[in-house]
Amino acid sequence: MADWVLDDQPTEIMTSQGAVLSVPYTVEINDVSIMAVQQHSSDELLKRGVRQFDRLYRESEHSMRVMAVSVHPYLTGVPHRIGFLEELYKHIRKHDGVLTWTGEQILDWYREAHPRRIAGAAG
Repeated sequence: MADWVLDDQPTEIMTSQGAVLSVPYTVEINDVSIMAVQQHSSDELLKRGVRQFDRLYRESEHSMRVMAVSVHPYLTGVPHRIGFLEELYKHIRKHDGVLTWTGEQILDWYREAHPRRIAGAAG
C-alpha cells in the first residue's frame, strides 16, 4: 500500500486479514501538492527535495530511511520543470549507500528483512 502518509520507513499495519505493509508516500515532496495546489515556482521541488534528502540521509546513519518522491509527467515532466527533478536525483545519487528503488523493491527488501512478520501479506 502506498497511499497512506505515515512515516519515512515501511510500516506494518495489522488488519483482521493479516498484515499490510505501508510503503512511504509523501505529499510534501509531491508535485501535485507543490505545483498544482500550493502553486509554488518550478524550483520548489528541488529546494524541498534537497532539504528532505539531506535530513533523512543524516538520520539514516542510525536506521534506514525511505524518501518518497511523487511526480507526475504532466507536471514535473514538462520542459521548464524536468531539469529540477534531474538536479534533485543528481544530488541524491552522489551520496554513498543510497539506493533508488520502486515500491515493489522496497516491499521485497522488507519481506526479506522481516520474513516472519509480513511474508504472506499482499503488497
